[in-house]
Amino acid sequence: MSIRVITWNKPRQPTEKELREMLEREGMKPFTTVMEKNEFTSAQENKYDETRVILSGKIDFCAEGRSHILKPGDRIDMAPSTVYTIRNLEKGQSVMLCAIVGGRVYIEKY
Repeated sequence: MSIRVITWNKPRQPTEKELREMLEREGMKPFTTVMEKNEFTSAQENKYDETRVILSGKIDFCAEGRSHILKPGDRIDMAPSTVYTIRNLEKGQSVMLCAIVGGRVYIEKY
């Protein structure tokens, strides 16, 4: 399996600071990605180990033939060569922290 989903299981919503610190403790340098209303990505394949954590909103993350609805605090870890799509389900923006392990950080422009 090339993905792992970890659901936020605390009764309160996480803060950006604590999620950012969690990733930094793991040696990652997170950056923020914003998805606008009705935004979706076409199929993409990551080159490195990649982690995404939802800060706000709700997204549908599809990989390995499965759909995962992610909300604030939920995390998805992907191995290299994972093919995935992302769709924003929020009425407004959804915001994610992203981090890549084992390679240079790259920013995709849409």
